[in-house]
Amino acid sequence: MADVEDYGTLHTADILVVGGGMSGLVTAIRAKENDPSLDILVVDKGVIGWNGQATKAGNGIRATSKHPNGVQHALAYLVNAHTPFLNDQEFLRDYLVVHRDNLDYMRHCGVITSCDDDGKAAPLPFIPDALDMGGVSLDVCKQLRDFALKLGIRLMSRVNVFELLTSASKKVIGAIGFDADHMECMVFHAKAVAMATQGCHFKKIGLEFMGYGTGVGAMYRVGAIMRNVEFSTQVDVVFKKTNTPIYGGFNMIRNKHGENLTQKYIGHLEWEVTPALVDAMVKEVALGNGPLWVDLEKPDEVREMIGGTDMDESTQRMFRDKLAWEELVFKKTAMNLGDIGTKPETTIKTVLQVEPVKVDAGIRTDVEGLWAPGKVSTQGNAYFGWTRGDGLGNASTTGMMAGDSIAPYAAAAEWDDLQLDQIAECKEKIYAPLNRPNGCSPKVIYDTIERYIFDVNKSVLKSEDAIQDVFGDIKRMKEIVPRLTADDPHTLARCLEAADTILCLEMIYRSAEMRTESRGIMYPHFRKDYPEPDNAHWLKWINIRQGEDGEMELFTEDIPMWRYPVRPQGYRIPDGHVDEFDPETFFAEGEAE
Repeated sequence: MADVEDYGTLHTADILVVGGGMSGLVTAIRAKENDPSLDILVVDKGVIGWNGQATKAGNGIRATSKHPNGVQHALAYLVNAHTPFLNDQEFLRDYLVVHRDNLDYMRHCGVITSCDDDGKAAPLPFIPDALDMGGVSLDVCKQLRDFALKLGIRLMSRVNVFELLTSASKKVIGAIGFDADHMECMVFHAKAVAMATQGCHFKKIGLEFMGYGTGVGAMYRVGAIMRNVEFSTQVDVVFKKTNTPIYGGFNMIRNKHGENLTQKYIGHLEWEVTPALVDAMVKEVALGNGPLWVDLEKPDEVREMIGGTDMDESTQRMFRDKLAWEELVFKKTAMNLGDIGTKPETTIKTVLQVEPVKVDAGIRTDVEGLWAPGKVSTQGNAYFGWTRGDGLGNASTTGMMAGDSIAPYAAAAEWDDLQLDQIAECKEKIYAPLNRPNGCSPKVIYDTIERYIFDVNKSVLKSEDAIQDVFGDIKRMKEIVPRLTADDPHTLARCLEAADTILCLEMIYRSAEMRTESRGIMYPHFRKDYPEPDNAHWLKWINIRQGEDGEMELFTEDIPMWRYPVRPQGYRIPDGHVDEFDPETFFAEGEAE
């Protein structure tokens, strides 16, 4: 009779955390502190402590203001800010309560943050009496690693995980993948699994160790629901030579005649990059008014605030190690491409990043036994509050929330049997590219997808025609996947990542096709053929799940605005519902949970 170890090396733990970046480590730490008896294992395809997006972030870490009404003020700001009225305001309320202790908990875990003379976290007010911002070390993941090891959490680096394992009752009870150095099959058995895998970043040109959608794909295939995937385009304004952000400099862009684009097209300062600015930049270049540039010697108030200039290190959002990293990038650029100077050329940087897993206030997915902390669920939790510094704030806060809920679940759960036929099927799928001697390189897929990073008419300023063009690309790439071939662990991983990247790309554009309106900045959904928000018809979330036939199913969910405190002007409660918002209990419920 076959045994699990006939298929690969077996590892067991009460809680398996896949992804050893900031959110994964915080999830593990918080769970272990909730219940020290739990055996917790964190695995990652990189080297834990030196990988993950946080290792090159350093742009600050955000927290809710400790003002008595900080949660209320922050909620009101965020609901109106970047993707208006699409928030799950009940989730947001609970998130902001935990988010208030964010910096304090990071200091408790040994992370270096802004602090006062007494060693207490001392953030800089970002949105007065609503949101604060603190500085944070670039070594945040190493500091969390050290703390996790002190608690007795086990860490395993250089492991690729590609599929989740389920019980006969469809509960997630483990995962399967391989050793990134030797391709040895590895099987993981657990009572609960947290997929802190980040989302899918489409071959982003940048500085971080990025995700390629493998966590999204694995969760999708076991039944997790995806949500809000159409809001997957991050837009920024960058130095043309370095491709690094001009933090806060987006209102300073000028054409070759010296005209300020914000003044010419928008008429007021913006606090984030908008589709209107992107459209203006595209128009100016098309009119022959390029190159576009900024005058760094004349910063405006947004640049001074977001750019981290002229602030004392005890409170600024960028520490010296982050600024030193930026300086290193500039020095290397100057060596190869020449000095940037004080009036550098600028361009648009678009990043397609899918972070869609739907979770509740405990960061649980719709599948029993499965959690999804961190970036992988930023869209899916309908939080919609992304601002500078919130990447790290989201990672730590959702890790805290996940750790608080996964610990008691794992402590009470029984062990379910692994299904050998499922393990065999998953292993065959994972290793299939090794048995195709005359196939294609995964580079073919990534070369196709990379074009979307540079085509604003597909990534940002979408139209029906552009969306249909993408569907054609997706069809052609899907036909290539069964022919992808590999002969080493790195290329094998790239083949599997390519398939999940295509899946994520399809999610973006299926959702974008369905949402016939435009809404949001920084992570915008913009349709040139539907350029305005449509609150009458689109106060809805678009959800995605894998159907019984294996195909993608999309369905909408009405946003329960009748339960929420912040509503659009002129909002009317739909038939069949009554006003359920109680100002006396809404915020009290968040504090009590």
